Amino acid sequence: MKRLTLLLFLFTLPAIRAAELPSIAVVDFTSDARLVWASDWRAAWTTCTHGLPDLISDALVNSKRFDVYEREKLSSIMREQGLQSSGFADPQTVVALGKLAGIHYILTGSIIDYGREVRDFTGFGVQTRTTFYRLKAGIKIIDVKTGKVLFSRTEGIESPVTESQHSHSSDSTMDSRLAEEVGNRLVKALLEDDQFKGPGGAAAKLVAVKVTSVPENADVEVDGVFYGNAGGEVKLPEGLHLVTISLPGHEQWSKKVQVRDGLSINAALTKKTTERIEIETKP
Repeated sequence: MKRLTLLLFLFTLPAIRAAELPSIAVVDFTSDARLVWASDWRAAWTTCTHGLPDLISDALVNSKRFDVYEREKLSSIMREQGLQSSGFADPQTVVALGKLAGIHYILTGSIIDYGREVRDFTGFGVQTRTTFYRLKAGIKIIDVKTGKVLFSRTEGIESPVTESQHSHSSDSTMDSRLAEEVGNRLVKALLEDDQFKGPGGAAAKLVAVKVTSVPENADVEVDGVFYGNAGGEVKLPEGLHLVTISLPGHEQWSKKVQVRDGLSINAALTKKTTERIEIETKP
């Protein structure tokens, strides 16, 4: 009898621990932005409205702060109830869906701006063309019980790509890279908010870590959350974490690290052999 009681206790431990985490669902983003991508606007739209929520969901899972509801299950409930993501502006819709899914919070989002601008420069015998790719998005966390907005944040990024007069460059991964960067910034802001720092409001202590990279200024992530750029001291959460250092066009550096005050991390990034396609044109 004692053995049976012990086994039942052990089997219920995962459920008890899971119950300690607040549950959250991430829905597809809406957009009022005017997309100015030409040939690949459909792919860009998918990356923004579907890819960005997927990136945020993964980051929340890796943060170990939330029990993240499966997006496919939520979409199934929404289809059954005839709901659209645009309907989350109505608090009653949020409360109703939250009760059906049995979750605490719903994360909604919108694409505020997404596109590119081309600027040409001619001078000193040189002609260049710089394309500025941009993405701006915002998220809100809604309390299912009350329908109130508990958290709201907007983040944006602009990334330039310069071409010479004798070449034409095409970067098909730019939309994904923009979405990843914006998603990391949004999640970082969310996890640093006092309301979502874990049980009892306790968050991991941030310590000063010297992070350098070759090449310089690489992105520094901890458990999938962006914390800054290499090239000096970066405040990282103390304890055992997966530290990832990355830079476009280079292989990713990733290791499990016991983060502590005064730690130094140096990552030598290997350049990828193929990242962009350039076609030389003759006048």
